Amino acid sequence: MPAEHDAHERDDDRDGRDGQDGAGTDALFAVLMDEPLSAEQRADPAFMAEHRAATTDVARLREHLGIIGDALADGPGPQPAPRPRPRPAERRRLRERPGVRALGLAGALAAAFTGAVFGIGWLAANGGSGAMSNGASADKAAGSAASSAGQGGKEQGGGPGYLACARLVVEGTVTGVQRLAGSGEERVTLRVTHAYKPAKTAAEVEFRFGSGTDARVRTGVRLLVGITDGQQVPDRYAVGAAEIATERSWIVRDLPESRTMTCQDR
Repeated sequence: MPAEHDAHERDDDRDGRDGQDGAGTDALFAVLMDEPLSAEQRADPAFMAEHRAATTDVARLREHLGIIGDALADGPGPQPAPRPRPRPAERRRLRERPGVRALGLAGALAAAFTGAVFGIGWLAANGGSGAMSNGASADKAAGSAASSAGQGGKEQGGGPGYLACARLVVEGTVTGVQRLAGSGEERVTLRVTHAYKPAKTAAEVEFRFGSGTDARVRTGVRLLVGITDGQQVPDRYAVGAAEIATERSWIVRDLPESRTMTCQDR
């Protein structure tokens, strides 16, 4: 009798441990499959705690995947016509042993969370450029009249031909604006942070602006200027990070080609 009693106790212990593992797995599976809970499950505090935790994790995962999907859907270019969504396949219960099923579900969740984290990192890395693009549109709309005076109102005024004829193309921060009495001009001092042409310049450069050309040109603002050889006043300029980013893109692109040209080629 004692030996038989001990054997029954060992079997009961194993059944209890297997039941605990199955409860944890069934809680996660119930959330993923959106299955209703039985009265026995609702009465089990441990199962309900597992179910609440799984519900929170799955909701967070769906939110992250939704953010990624929205970001990809809002990408540039025309959007294709939406395709009709196929009807969801009938849900099937997995007929695997609890241990195998738990391993499969854990692996799926780990892969999904990894994708969500990668997508959020991608969004953080690229979201800034989208905001800059939107800011550029707003800045250009607000200051189109002023900026067109310096840039000709169009990018085709630039290009490698312009760079070949330019004596100075630099970007930096305005450190001083001084009105020149009796000349109708202002002397602008710029602390250079990026020199495009020539590749090396003084730490600060000075040039003239027509007085009142652009009220945004003041101490502390970011400014990019281009001055054609033989001129003292910029014939191209951009104010603020958004406009500068637009100008910088074609300057960096066309600068190598401009070095193979002479000004007469323009």
